[in-house]
Amino acid sequence: MSELDPLEVPALLLRMVPETAEHIAELYEMPADKAVTSEAARYDTFALLQEAFMEPVVLPELTRTSPDAELMGRCFEFADLLVRSSTHALTGPVYFQVLEEFFDTDLLEKAIPFMREATRKRTARMLTGHELPVPEALLR
Repeated sequence: MSELDPLEVPALLLRMVPETAEHIAELYEMPADKAVTSEAARYDTFALLQEAFMEPVVLPELTRTSPDAELMGRCFEFADLLVRSSTHALTGPVYFQVLEEFFDTDLLEKAIPFMREATRKRTARMLTGHELPVPEALLR
C-alpha cells in the first residue's frame, strides 16, 4: 500500500464513513463534498477526527448495547489506515483524537472487536507507555 497523503484524509473519511457527512458539513459550514476539498478540512485533521468522526459517530455507537458491526468495521478500517501512516501529520491526530479515547476501559472493551491489527498494536503500546493494563483481547 502506498503512503496515505494527509491532504486526502477528509475525502477518504467521507467515502469510507459517509455517516460523517452531516458532521463535516456542520464543522466547515458547507456541503460535505465541498468541505473535504477545502483547505480548512485538509489542514485540520485534529478537528476533523474529533468533531466529525469520534464525537458524533464512533463514540455514540460504541456506547450502544450492540454497536453496528458494519459501521464500526468501516470506522476502524479508516482509523487503521491513519495508524499505519509514517506521516506525523496523521499519526499525531489519530493518537490524540482517536486512540486516547480508549483510556476509558469500557470504550476500549467495546472497540477491541472492531480494531484492526495496527490499531490494536498501537493501542497496546499506548496503554503500556502510560503504565495502564492492557486487556488480553487487545493482544490477540
